[in-house]
Amino acid sequence: MIRTRWTSYALVLFVALLGGAWIHVTRIPTETDAEHHAAAHVNFRAPDFQLTTLDGSPAALEQWRGKIVLINFWATWCPPCRGEMPEILAAAQAHPNDFVVLAINSGEDPATAQKFAREFQLTFPILLDPDGETTRAYQVLALPTSFFVDRAGVIRAANVGALSRAYIEAQIKTLGAR
Repeated sequence: MIRTRWTSYALVLFVALLGGAWIHVTRIPTETDAEHHAAAHVNFRAPDFQLTTLDGSPAALEQWRGKIVLINFWATWCPPCRGEMPEILAAAQAHPNDFVVLAINSGEDPATAQKFAREFQLTFPILLDPDGETTRAYQVLALPTSFFVDRAGVIRAANVGALSRAYIEAQIKTLGAR
């Protein structure tokens, strides 16, 4: 009888510990969690980054605070990335004052990214992420991946796959383009 009682207590304790672990692992991230892990989550502050532009200038997300920002992760070898660039460029040109595109090239050399920028006549900043640190911070698993950041620096939408002009315009409108 005593052995059965201790076995029952042990089983209840095991289930309680297992349940607590499950709750911890599957919980919704808090603001503190997102900042601590520097990962990108919708409705949390966008992780800041320090990258270099094609012309060698330093660039940080903070520079564009107060504007609607589209952070687009891409590579030249990616067909959907190539397909979406004219759409992104058209949206950027239609909203020159309060919308900025930060096109982050994932892991390629500057000459390759420069050739791509010339081919598509891109006028927005091309940032280089040669070691993939920013790509990892944003938990990018596929290219292209894009994040829409509001004027306060909070990610409001994320998209994996090619963007259409209609989707970009809808996000800009939602974020309050002037």
